[in-house]
Amino acid sequence: MPPDQANCWRTAARDKELDAIHHALEHDRGALVVGAAGVGKSTVLTTALRHAADEGRTVFSVGAGVDGGTPARGFGSLDECLDLVEPATRDDAGAPRPLVGIDDAHLADAAAGDRLHRLVAARRIGVLAVTRQGAPAPAGIDKLWVDRLVDRVEVAPFDSTALGTVLRARLGGHVGTPTVEQLWDTTHGNALMLTELVEHELEEGALRRVGGTWTWQGLSGNPGGRLSEVVRVGLRDLDPEEQELVHMLAVAGRLDMEIVSDFGLARAAESLDLRGLVRVERARAGLGLRLASPLGQAVLVSAMSDLTAQRLRRQIADALERSGTGGEDELLRVVSLRLEADAVPAPEQLFPAAAVALRRREFALAARMCLAALRDSQSDTVVPARPADSAGLVAIVRAALTRAAARGRIAGPVRAALLLGRALAGEGGAEDAEHVLAAGLGAGARVPRDEYDAAVHARVINLACGLRRVAEAEAVLAHAVAAVGPGDSGVLDACRAVLAMLADRLPEAVAIGEAALGTPSTSHAVVPMLVPTVAFARAELGDPAGALALVRRHQAASAHRAPGSRPTTDAVSAHCAYLLGDLAGAADASAVLHADTRDSPVPTQGMIARARVLRLSGRPEEAVTLLRRVVAAPTPPEFPAWQTTPLAQLAGALAESGRTAEALRALVEVRATADGLSPCADDEIACEGALVRAHAGDRALAVAQALHVAERARAAGRAVRALIALHLAARVTNGTAPRRADPDLLRAARRGGGLLELIGDHVRALADRDPAALLTVSEGFRAMGALPLAAEAAAQAARVFRSSGQHRKGRAARAACAELRVLGAALPPWLAPHRPGQQDLDPLTPREREVAALAATGLSNRDIAGRLVVSVRTVENHLHRVYHKLGITARSHLLSGLQRAAGPAEGAAAAGQILAEPERGPARRDMAAPL
Repeated sequence: MPPDQANCWRTAARDKELDAIHHALEHDRGALVVGAAGVGKSTVLTTALRHAADEGRTVFSVGAGVDGGTPARGFGSLDECLDLVEPATRDDAGAPRPLVGIDDAHLADAAAGDRLHRLVAARRIGVLAVTRQGAPAPAGIDKLWVDRLVDRVEVAPFDSTALGTVLRARLGGHVGTPTVEQLWDTTHGNALMLTELVEHELEEGALRRVGGTWTWQGLSGNPGGRLSEVVRVGLRDLDPEEQELVHMLAVAGRLDMEIVSDFGLARAAESLDLRGLVRVERARAGLGLRLASPLGQAVLVSAMSDLTAQRLRRQIADALERSGTGGEDELLRVVSLRLEADAVPAPEQLFPAAAVALRRREFALAARMCLAALRDSQSDTVVPARPADSAGLVAIVRAALTRAAARGRIAGPVRAALLLGRALAGEGGAEDAEHVLAAGLGAGARVPRDEYDAAVHARVINLACGLRRVAEAEAVLAHAVAAVGPGDSGVLDACRAVLAMLADRLPEAVAIGEAALGTPSTSHAVVPMLVPTVAFARAELGDPAGALALVRRHQAASAHRAPGSRPTTDAVSAHCAYLLGDLAGAADASAVLHADTRDSPVPTQGMIARARVLRLSGRPEEAVTLLRRVVAAPTPPEFPAWQTTPLAQLAGALAESGRTAEALRALVEVRATADGLSPCADDEIACEGALVRAHAGDRALAVAQALHVAERARAAGRAVRALIALHLAARVTNGTAPRRADPDLLRAARRGGGLLELIGDHVRALADRDPAALLTVSEGFRAMGALPLAAEAAAQAARVFRSSGQHRKGRAARAACAELRVLGAALPPWLAPHRPGQQDLDPLTPREREVAALAATGLSNRDIAGRLVVSVRTVENHLHRVYHKLGITARSHLLSGLQRAAGPAEGAAAAGQILAEPERGPARRDMAAPL
C-alpha cells in the first residue's frame, strides 16, 4: 500500500487532532504533538505537514516522512535544518514563516532545542514537533509549550468507535462489531499494532469479507513476518531477569505478585511496569501482573523454544500448587499449564477443572481436558492434539468408550465424553456435540447424577436450539424423565420449562417450574436452574413483583449450591427490579454481577442489565461501551439473553446517543445473525429495530413494526413486551398510532406497577391528549430516574397545552422539559423542532434512495446488487445519478448528502428504510422476516 494511502486510512479518526493543529497554525502558533509509542503521532504529523504544504506554506521536515507529492524538503537532523532555515529568515521579517516539522523531537540535542526555541520565539519559523509521552525532552522543546508558543495536542490510542472508523476506511466496507472489539482487545487501539495486524491478517486471509461484512475470529496460529518483528522491537533490551519474567507471563497469562516475588523477580516486575511492558491488576487476592500487549504474548510464545516453555509451565504449575489457595482459579490454571507442558493430570483434577472451564465458557480448554481424560493410558505418552475434522473427534470418543467397555472401566470415559459434548455444544459445534452426547448417554454407565442431568440438559438444548430438532429434543427429554422416574426428574424439569419458553408457552413454563419448586423433595441443585426460567417467564407475563419474590425466596440455594447459574439468577433479579422502576436496585444487582467474574471471564449478564438501566437513565453512551464488550464476548450469553439480542440493544443505544449511522450498521449485523429461535428474543430485537428506525426518521415503518410486535406479544400473553412496543408506537406518533389503547394491556400495566404502570399511564395520556396526565407521568418518570422519558412527556404536555390555547401552562411544561434537558435528558428526534430550509428527497427516485442508503451503510456495489436482485452495472448507474443530484463526488459523502437534502433524521431514514420489512404484501427474498 502506498504511504499516502496508508496515512489516509490511519488518520480517518484523527479529525479532532488535525483540527487542533490546523487551529493552532491559523492563529499563528505551532503545535507539540504528544503520545505514547505507536499511537500514530508521526502519521498525524505527516498529514498535518501535507495539509500545510497544500495551503501554500513552505514546509521543512526533520525525520518526518512526507509523501513525494508534497513540496517539502527533508533533513536528517534538526541542526542541519536550522542551518539552512535560520539565515534565510533573518532578513524576511514580513514574509510568511516557514513551518518546520520535527518527528521524535525528544531525541534532539539540547543546543538544537534551545536554538529552535529562540527562532520560534522570534517569530521567524513555525513548528510542529512530536515527542513521546513520558520521555525527557530538551529544555528548549519543553519551553515551547511552557511559554505558550505552541499548543499541546495529545494523540491517544483509538477507542473502539474510532478503531471502527479506521477499519472501515481501510477495508472499504462494513466491519462486524465483534471484529472491531476483538481487534481493539488485541491492539488496545495502538495504531502501529493495528496497522501491522490488519495487513498481516489480510495477507493470511484470516480477516476476510463474508456476506458483505468483514470478520475476524482472532489470531490463528503463530504471528510471523513483519508483525512479529514489530512486536519484538518493543521487547528488546531486556536484562535476563526481565526476559525470564516476560516469558513466564507469556505462558501463564497472569501471575500473582506473590509468586513473582517467590521467583525473585520483583525488581524485574517494577522495571517492566515503568517501561509500560506489563499491566498491574488489582483483585481480591492482591496484585497481579499481565503483559500489556496481547500480541506480545502471542509472539513470545510462538518464538519460545519447546524446552523453555515446558520448563516454565511446570515451574509455574508447581508454584501455584505450593501457594495452597485451593480455589477454582488455581485448579484451572494448574491443569491447563500441565496440559500445555504435555503432562496429563489425574482424573480427580481433570474432571473438576473441565467443569469449571465449562462454567466460565472456556470451551476449547474444557474440550482439551476431556480429550486428555479420554486417552488410552497404555499407549499415549503425551496429551493428544484435537483432530482437525469432526469425524476424527467423534471416532476418538467412540474408540475410547469401546476400549473402556472391554476393560469394564467405562465410568471415567463416559464422564469425559459427556463433559466434551457440553463443551462442543458451547463452541457451536451442534452436530459434533449431538454425536458425542448421544454416545456418552447411550453407553449405559453410571455417572454422578448431576453430571447426567447436565448432559441431558445440554443435549436437549443443543437439539432444540443448535439443530432445530425440537421434536427429537422433546423425545430425548421424555426418555430421560422416564429413566429416572417422574418423581425424581429434578434438573430435567428445567429443560421442560426452557422448551416451553422457546415455543412461546410462558404460562406452561411457569406451571412446570412452580410445580417442581413446590415439591418438598426438590433438590437444591434443581432450584437455581429452574428459578431464572420461571422468574423470567412470570416477569414477561406482567408480574415482575412475583418474579422477584420467587428469586429472593430461593436466593440462598441459587448463590451457594450452583455457582454456575448465579449470573442468570442475578440478571433476572436486575431485570425485575428494572421493570418495577427500582433503577437503584437494578443498578446494584447489575454492579454485583459485573464485579463477579468467578463464573465467567466476561460478565456479560451484568453488562446487559447495567446497560438497560443506563439507557433508561439517559446515559446511552455508557451503555454503548458496555454492550460493545458483550457483543465481542467469545460466546453468546446464556438464557434469557440470546446471541443477537445484545447487538440489537447496541443498535438502540447508538440511536439514542445520536449515532444513527452506526446504529443502522449494527442493524445490518442483526439481520445477518438473527436466528428466530425465541419469540421473546425476536420481539425484543424487533422493538430495538423499530426504535432505530424511529430515530433515523422512518417513523411510519417504525410504528407499524412496533404495533406488529405489540399484537404478537399480547396474543401470547407477554404483557411486558406488548406494553413496551405499544409505548414506542405511542411516543413516536404522540399518541395517534394506537387509535384505542388496549384496556387489557393497560390493566396489566396497573397490576405490574413501577415502570410498567407509568408506561401504561403514558400511553393512555397520549391517546387521550391529556396534558395534565402527561405532566403527572413526567413527574413519575423523573422520580424514578428515567429522565429522557420524563423530558419527553413534559414536551408532549407542552405541545398539547399550546394546541389547546393554554399558553401559560404550556410555558410551564416547556420549562420543566428544559430543566430535565439541562440534567442531561435528550429529546428524541420525533419531538425536535422542524428546521427551516429542510428539503425532502423528491429529486431521488425510490430506487435511487434505496441504493444510496445501502451504499451509505458501507456495502459494496456487488453486495447491493445481491440484496436488490439487480446487476452491478445497474447499481453503478443509480449511484452515478445520485451523485449528480446530491452534488457529491465520493461514496463517503453519501450520508452527509442525504442529510443535507432532508435533514439528519430524514437523511438517515433513507438508510433505515432499506433495513425495514413490509408488514403485508409481497417482499423480496432478502427482506422476508421482520427483525
